[in-house]
Amino acid sequence: MFAFVSDVRNRPQWDDSAESEELTSPEPIQVGTTVRTRLRSMGRKYQYTWEIVEHEPPNQMKVESTSGPFPTTLSFKFNGQDSGTQVKASVMGRPTGFMRVLQPFIARTTQQNLDRGYGRLKRLLETGSA
Repeated sequence: MFAFVSDVRNRPQWDDSAESEELTSPEPIQVGTTVRTRLRSMGRKYQYTWEIVEHEPPNQMKVESTSGPFPTTLSFKFNGQDSGTQVKASVMGRPTGFMRVLQPFIARTTQQNLDRGYGRLKRLLETGSA
């Protein structure tokens, strides 16, 4: 589970808001790795660049934006259990300016995208197809 999710290039397979995600620094994926993501959300296209700031296989990973519409942090924690792996994910967006007024709408839309994406991720890992 950690290996699949932490390879950011897999994100478009399970997150339909991610049009593409590519490494912008050499492999291996580790602290300091940089990533470019092209997203579509709320009817608009966005681009973010990220840096992996925590990478502790197989337990956790944290990614922080270095550019994009507003500062954002993605955190993933993985907890292996007898019945599988529990994933706790969080997104912390910090909109500024006019975007701050839209924060409740952004949060709701982001949560809906994540709910769909994590359901797709679970199916993909369990069956091999989303």
